[in-house]
Amino acid sequence: MKNQNAESVRLGIFVLCGLFLLILTLYFIGKNRGMFTDSFELKTRFRAVNGLMSGNNVRYSGIEIGAVESVIFLNDTSIEVTMNIQTKMRDIIRRNAVASLGTDGLIGNRVVNLFPGKGSAPVAKAGDLLPSREEISTDAMLQTLSRTNDNIAVIAEDLRLTVRHISTSAQLTRLLDDLSLSTNLKASLIHLHETTEQTSTLMSGVTRTFAKATQHEGTLATLFTDTSMAGQFKQTLSNIQTVEENAQKLVQNLDRVISSVDKDLNQRKGTLGALLKDTSITESLRHTLSNVEESSDALRLNMEALKHNFLLRGYFKRMEKKKMNNY
Repeated sequence: MKNQNAESVRLGIFVLCGLFLLILTLYFIGKNRGMFTDSFELKTRFRAVNGLMSGNNVRYSGIEIGAVESVIFLNDTSIEVTMNIQTKMRDIIRRNAVASLGTDGLIGNRVVNLFPGKGSAPVAKAGDLLPSREEISTDAMLQTLSRTNDNIAVIAEDLRLTVRHISTSAQLTRLLDDLSLSTNLKASLIHLHETTEQTSTLMSGVTRTFAKATQHEGTLATLFTDTSMAGQFKQTLSNIQTVEENAQKLVQNLDRVISSVDKDLNQRKGTLGALLKDTSITESLRHTLSNVEESSDALRLNMEALKHNFLLRGYFKRMEKKKMNNY
């Protein structure tokens, strides 16, 4: 009898503990779903929910404020999510709050994250539809990571081939072993250094010159500030302009003279035109020159004959002696 009573007591204690655990579990589940707190409904829509289900948490700026009530299909491209939000958040959440999907931890359950919208908007009321924002899913990130890994593998292979080509290149080896290359490179660097120093010296001189000009010192300042020199410079420019105008007039007159001469030549006018265009005058001139040449030959023969004449031979000999004495 005592054994039966002890077993009954143990059984009763076990049943009571089970009921307590069941009630505690139901309480936490109900609390998690907001069954024991006042709440109001808000809705949002997504193209894909990626595993979101009823009972998942709803967070506002990272703070848990409710749970997902239902997830239903509106059509093939839109899914409506109904959320139970704690009543104390009624004066905080605005109609422009943005909903997005997230994950509770790295690989935890899906959650709905609410973030404040930009600008001002009225307070959200029960049944309002909040705008949503599509976040990058884990699958999309894994696909992108896979493509990135493939690209890195291709780049690594190309780099390996490039390094192998460089290491086996005889031309590059000869170039690196060429001592004249380092000598030429050193000379080029020296020349570059000298050029840099000369440029620096030149710029320093220019800077000093302009500094003096700013302080009204030096020739440059005189050129910029002396009004008499400015007048002389203006007069010089005027004289140059006058010379240029006279040169233009001279060129125009010369052009007219050349045009007139060319016209006279084409129309056989004037002495020059007659000489160049009239064939009879040309033939007469050629005949005259021929006669002059023949007369010159005859005169040369006569002079040679006179040199051998016994009457004038002494005269020519004295002339030759005198010429030799002069030399």
